[in-house]
Amino acid sequence: MEKMETGGLMPYNTISITEEGSVAVCTLTAAEKLNPLDVETGKELLEALRVIGTRDDIRALVITGTGKAFSAGGDVKGMLKSIEDGVPDAFMDDLTRSLYAISILLREMPKPVVAAVNGVAVGAGMNLALSCDFIIAAEKAKFSQGFIKLALIPGFGGTHMLIHQLPWQKAAEIAMLGDMIGAEEMKDLGFVNKVVPEDRLPAEAMELARRLAEGPTLSFARTKRLFLDAMGSSFRDHLEHERDVQVQSTLTGDYETGVRAMVDRTTPKFSGK
Repeated sequence: MEKMETGGLMPYNTISITEEGSVAVCTLTAAEKLNPLDVETGKELLEALRVIGTRDDIRALVITGTGKAFSAGGDVKGMLKSIEDGVPDAFMDDLTRSLYAISILLREMPKPVVAAVNGVAVGAGMNLALSCDFIIAAEKAKFSQGFIKLALIPGFGGTHMLIHQLPWQKAAEIAMLGDMIGAEEMKDLGFVNKVVPEDRLPAEAMELARRLAEGPTLSFARTKRLFLDAMGSSFRDHLEHERDVQVQSTLTGDYETGVRAMVDRTTPKFSGK
C-alpha cells in the first residue's frame, strides 16, 4: 500500500492512512496506549475522514487498529487530570466534540465503511466500530460498553445504536453492565458480519472493501441516507442531546470514583450521586 496524499494534512501522530486502488485504510497506530480515542486522535481521525469523504477516487474505507486493541476508548488519564483540575465537563466537552462529529460523519459518509476489529473495542472504541457499515472481527476480538464503569452513559452514539438494533432488555444489559462480549456473540446479535482468524483479518476486510468499491456507490450512499431517515428521530439531534448528557455526567461524584478506579485498577464503589 502507498501513503495517501491528503492535500498537506499528513503526517498524523496517532493514525495512518494508506490506500490500495480505490480503498483507503485508516489505522489507529497508538498501540502502546491501546489506541485511545483521545483529543488528538479524535481531531486527526475527523480531519482524515473528512478528506476521504470528499475524494471521488476513494470508493470504500477500512478502519482498523494495531496491537492488542482496535480501540480501548476514551482518555481515562486525561479524565482524571480534568477532575483534579476542576474542569471535568470542559474536558469532556472538548473530548467528545470531534468524536461525535466522527460518528455522524461515518453514518452520513457517501461510501461504505468496514471496521476490521483486531482486538478489544471498549466504550467509544466499540461505538466507533458500530458506526461503520460492516464489521469484520478477529476471533479474539472483544467488545464492551465500558462507559458505565466510569458512571457515564454509552456515548459516541451508543444510546442510539443499541436501542435501534436490540430489544430493550438486551440493550440495557450491554449498556448497564458493561461486560465484555466475544466476537461470536456479537455476530449472533447481528452487530458483526463475519468472524475470522486473526491472521486473515486484513485480507478479509480488504476483500469486502474491494467488493464494495466495485459496486454502485451512489446507491450505497442513498441506502445509508434512507436507513438513517427510517430510524425516525434525527440521528444528529439525538447525538447532540446525548453529548450534552455525557458532558453533564462528568459533574457527578460517581464519575470521579469511576475514573480514579479505572486509573488505579481497583473496583469502584458508586454512591449514585
